[in-house]
Amino acid sequence: MKAKFKAFKADQLMHLKLYLRLLSYIKPYWFPFLAGLIAAIPSGGMDGAIAWMAGQGLQRIFVEGHQDLIYLVPVAVLMIALLQGVFRFLESFCIRFVGASAIKDLRNQLFNHLESQSLLYFHGNSSGVLIGRLTNDVGVIENAIAQTFQSMISRTITLLSLVAVLLFQSWKLSLIALSILSLIVVPVSILGRRIRRSSRSGQEAVGDLVSVLSESIQGAKIIQSFNLEQYQIGRFQKTNQTFFDNMMKAVRAEAMMSPILAMIGAVGIAAVIWSAGYQVIHHHMNLGSLTSFVIALLLLYAPIKNIGRINGVLQPALAAASRVFEVLDEEPALKDAPAAKTLSPGPHHIRFSHVYFRYPTSTDMVLSEINLDIPAGRMIALVGLSGSGKSTLVNLVPRFFDPTAGTIYIDGEPLQHYSMASLRHEIALVTQDNFLFNATVEENIRLGRLDATREEIESAAKAAYAYDFVRDLPEGFATKIGERGVRLSGGQQQRLAIARAFLKNAPILILDEATSALDNESEAMVQAALNDLMKNRTVIVIAHRLSTVRHADEIAVMENGRIVESGAHSNLVKANLVYARLLSAQFERPTAPA
Repeated sequence: MKAKFKAFKADQLMHLKLYLRLLSYIKPYWFPFLAGLIAAIPSGGMDGAIAWMAGQGLQRIFVEGHQDLIYLVPVAVLMIALLQGVFRFLESFCIRFVGASAIKDLRNQLFNHLESQSLLYFHGNSSGVLIGRLTNDVGVIENAIAQTFQSMISRTITLLSLVAVLLFQSWKLSLIALSILSLIVVPVSILGRRIRRSSRSGQEAVGDLVSVLSESIQGAKIIQSFNLEQYQIGRFQKTNQTFFDNMMKAVRAEAMMSPILAMIGAVGIAAVIWSAGYQVIHHHMNLGSLTSFVIALLLLYAPIKNIGRINGVLQPALAAASRVFEVLDEEPALKDAPAAKTLSPGPHHIRFSHVYFRYPTSTDMVLSEINLDIPAGRMIALVGLSGSGKSTLVNLVPRFFDPTAGTIYIDGEPLQHYSMASLRHEIALVTQDNFLFNATVEENIRLGRLDATREEIESAAKAAYAYDFVRDLPEGFATKIGERGVRLSGGQQQRLAIARAFLKNAPILILDEATSALDNESEAMVQAALNDLMKNRTVIVIAHRLSTVRHADEIAVMENGRIVESGAHSNLVKANLVYARLLSAQFERPTAPA
């Protein structure tokens, strides 16, 4: 029993921390929040005034014989109701403005935090789950605030004003009513925990739903080619059923709360009517006081019932808030040093010294004992079989990851001494899987340098041999290319990515299979353009087609995460080791049987 009490206490403390953290987002909007609170006082308090006035009016008119008040009391009640409506509007507008503004800030903060995370963070978290946190979870919190924030404030003041009327009219009857009504704490607490647990599981299922949906849309070609439609439908339906089951658990608990609270309220009212009737019969209470008391008690029933509804909305919001704050509390794995320097523009010298790397979730080293020197303005090519660590090695240069051991130097300074923004400003990257945005051709190229002019964008497109096909598109540079550039061929997508690198004009150039999607004619043209771009720049090229890197100043051959040999093309061929075998395997063709 003691252990359960401790768990309950810890649970309540955690909820209080969540409440307070959510409330911290309203601090910048303290003035409209204060205005809403001030408006809530008359808005919520006038129910008590109406209850008191109705009872006193009946007492004066029918018992004491002041019949002239029969016209004044209804008018007074209507005036109070009118004023209550005005204040309720002000309260609702101000409080909802604060709530919507706080949610906007929370959503912005969450997105900004995600943008600050390292690449490894996105490798370790499903995109569907992260999208679910930003959309569904924040949406649940927004819905809860919109429905309950204003309601909680006004209902609390209504409760206080009505309790004041009850106590004023008869403190004995008030004790009976309030002692019975206080029992609502028990079902609200028990059912609230059930709602919160089920809601959290349901919200996690939403993230899985988004993941399945995203994979089905982005992988439509593979799904159709392998006849996987029914398989994906089965995955989606299974995940959707999990979501449904959890939501129904929450709905069941929420549905149980209303009748339980209604029953507790009915018991309280019945007990008061019985006790009050006894007092009136024995002249311990007059008709006006009884009327005021009963009206106040009946009006009190509505906000008490509303507690169940508010709690049913708040519990999913608390579950959503805990998931959102889990993301916000995840510190970025990579940060700038406190006194990070700005990397000056210009050609740069890169050196790897005894570099090792492994992924956090693995015990195996992906890179081992990497020692590599790339003088400014020189070109080095990384070759080797797939999985040998080439892409991982180049991902260390822009600090997508940090080495597990060893140091990478730029111009004699460790990478960590420079700010990541200034470092990445000096690097242009073209990968084999280039990401194009659902925007126009011009906007996609402009991402290389946001302040570029139209003339510079066109020059970059010409340099990447993209200008001719762009000009032939329906709207030229203003043509929208679809999500991930689906309206373009693979070669066209690659040339736009190369144009983006041309526009950036960075002194360090990383090409990861940059010409892999081009036909022979386009490859020859783009290779010539890249040769011009490489001049006076530090270049790292990853290539499987060894014919494209023969002119490199140095070729480093990788195998199982290590550099097993390096040198110029001619020297490596003469050595007749790993590079020579790769070259032979690529250019030799098996002879067909006679």
